Amino acid sequence: MQAHGLIRSFGGVRAVDDVSFTLGRGTITGLIGPNGAGKTTLFNLIAGSLPPSGGELHFENRRIDRCRQDQRTRLGIARTFQIPRPFPALSVLDNLLVAAKHQTGERFWRAWTSARTLAREEAAITERAWHWLRFMGLERHAEAPARTLSGGQRKLLELARAMMQEPRLVLLDEPGAGVAPPLMAQIVDRIRALHAEGVTFLIIEHDMDLVMSLCRPVLVMAGGRLLMSGSPDEVRADPRVVEAYLGGAAH
Repeated sequence: MQAHGLIRSFGGVRAVDDVSFTLGRGTITGLIGPNGAGKTTLFNLIAGSLPPSGGELHFENRRIDRCRQDQRTRLGIARTFQIPRPFPALSVLDNLLVAAKHQTGERFWRAWTSARTLAREEAAITERAWHWLRFMGLERHAEAPARTLSGGQRKLLELARAMMQEPRLVLLDEPGAGVAPPLMAQIVDRIRALHAEGVTFLIIEHDMDLVMSLCRPVLVMAGGRLLMSGSPDEVRADPRVVEAYLGGAAH
């Protein structure tokens, strides 16, 4: 993915101010910065939930900054949220089934064409959902309502829902927020396993130990601008990063 001069203004305030970067395919990139740096706004620009005020965004050799969010999902971009958003009354399994990509039954003008085709598709989607439940360690919760999951388990469910969309790029918003250490270790392990299979990640995270151990490279934002991009060691050593955090940069 390439961003060129991305801008997002709210009134007279630029929450994202002329930000350019490249996400290398097959990387785990960290996005850090003090509160109010513009990280979540940048995520929303990439995911398509906010339109940019200026600049361009390219993914897989296609310009996408004018694409709707659902179009970006079909192109292979998925995201999670800092506060997970499952359907609380649905079972954990059903939360995955409704997230599946390419469901013929949703396209009513084609649904009548072949009951056998629909049955095969439904079986394949169910098999894929069980795969991700087992991958995330949630299979024993399959029939439980999503509201009964712990905070860390909901984060795993969010990641599983994202994977049901068959993404090439996953935007993870604070995967460690409010998660107990044992489940955090499980989430990190799953991210690494997916990365080994070729999935690209962009991760917002405030836990610096997590970022520095998991992410290569790290992007640093402050005041809506991209302050720097580099390895964890370069980020730690850069006085601008220290100033941004200790100096309290804000929106």
